[in-house]
Amino acid sequence: MAGSPTCLTLIYILWQLTGSAVSGPVKELVGSVGGAVTFPLKPKVKQVDSIVWTFNTTSLVTIQPEGGTIIVTQNRNKERVDFPDGGYSLKLSKLKKNDSGIYNVGIYSSSLQHPSTQKYVLRVYENDPKGRSSKYGLFHCGNTKKDGKSPLTAHNARHTKAICL
Repeated sequence: MAGSPTCLTLIYILWQLTGSAVSGPVKELVGSVGGAVTFPLKPKVKQVDSIVWTFNTTSLVTIQPEGGTIIVTQNRNKERVDFPDGGYSLKLSKLKKNDSGIYNVGIYSSSLQHPSTQKYVLRVYENDPKGRSSKYGLFHCGNTKKDGKSPLTAHNARHTKAICL
């Protein structure tokens, strides 16, 4: 039956799957208050018409490479946004706790039927107020081996208190 809930659900799922070309899995990044973080981006298409970075649901930056135009949506972010080495990777500096959240980038190209997208999750942590390092280290364990074991050796693990995200 064309209007059944199962049919509508299937249509919605298929629409979601064909809506955009996802570049890869969600990338998790960690930063500290006052520091900086770079969201890596290397488009897989040769002709890039525009790139749109969003934070949660708010537009953050739009890049139009053809004319060299970079539009930072909110004035408070103009001094915090940079694109190192003239590329498309977004560097966000002077991090604040409320910068934690979901970042998305859409790459629009006339050679693509739908935009290519990448999703990032940023977690910003506070430093010790007196500038001292804590007895706890903060590590992003993105290089964990495929078997799920940490690359830390037993000796290092005994002497390091780590929080892996």
